[in-house]
Amino acid sequence: MILTSEQELFRASLAGFLSQKLPLAALRTLRSLPLETAYDKGTWRQLAALGVTSMTVPATLGGAEFGWLGMGAVAQEMGRRLSATPLLSSVVLAQGALIQCASPAQIDRYLPALLNGDEVWTVAFEERAHFAPDCVLTTMTARGLKGGKCMVLDGAAADRVLIAARKQSGDFGLFLVDAQAPGITQTPARLMDGRQYVTFDFADVPESSGQWLAGGTAERGWAQVLNNATVILAAEMLGSARELCERTVEYLKEREQFDAKIGSFQALQHRAAHMYTELELSQAAVDAALVSFDSGQGDQCALVSAAKALANDCFQLISDEAVQMHGGMGVTDELDIGLFLKRSRVCNRLLGDAHWHRLRYAERLGF
Repeated sequence: MILTSEQELFRASLAGFLSQKLPLAALRTLRSLPLETAYDKGTWRQLAALGVTSMTVPATLGGAEFGWLGMGAVAQEMGRRLSATPLLSSVVLAQGALIQCASPAQIDRYLPALLNGDEVWTVAFEERAHFAPDCVLTTMTARGLKGGKCMVLDGAAADRVLIAARKQSGDFGLFLVDAQAPGITQTPARLMDGRQYVTFDFADVPESSGQWLAGGTAERGWAQVLNNATVILAAEMLGSARELCERTVEYLKEREQFDAKIGSFQALQHRAAHMYTELELSQAAVDAALVSFDSGQGDQCALVSAAKALANDCFQLISDEAVQMHGGMGVTDELDIGLFLKRSRVCNRLLGDAHWHRLRYAERLGF
């Protein structure tokens, strides 16, 4: 990843902060907390003060305008430590949707609280067990909003929720409502990666209790937000995979078997080399997608799908190899290796698995 001097300085500063405030031990603590707790709110406000929430926001809106390459670097550092934050849910998805799909008046009203960390939002858009962004059955009727959403990131800790739904006219829209509004039922859960995911059920949620984002073509803006979020997730996965690869290589240098360091065994050297080449290939794909966001050039859908498909493959391969090269102990909860493996399995399904993205990539290229 080629960063400017300012972006590199920010990355180094953030790495030090995360190592102190959100190391892997913080994830272990999070898993034992009540389901309503998705992350440490005090630490998130500190991250907002550092500028994490304003990385891709234009300067005209009060942002740092550091670009998507800068945001990708942030995600990779968080991935290295498996840091649980609402970066994806509140910043990339919800805040991105506000900027892309809301009216100027709505942006002026709501954006400052998101930038300074006073409010945290999420977006409810998944309706099926598998990623299907075009499936939007939740509908606003004359009596109110009906339907449901699954796999809502950090949903039980959000102040407001943006709901992808159909208006009474049948058009797609994003409905902004207080997360505790009448008619909304939340069912939180923790998956194997220790993160909070919520199922929302909507039973006649009054239209008067919220408002539709009214900045133009919501469908086109939301598609862009999904692309952005997919690459940032891929960048996080890449950071986790790189950390896992480095830990495994260090283990190969230290572990002895048959009176020799196991890293001297040619078979393990070949497997380590394979991990590294897949890591660099994934890095190149993620960087290409991030650059396309910053430059506005290239087929972004194709680049995004290439990045996510390769990140899925890379993270799964390296997490599998790390467990095996640690003699199978990586699956135990005692070692941190297992935490990365569990995160890889969840991330592979979020925002589209490798099969889904390969199909979209093929369609974009006319296959």
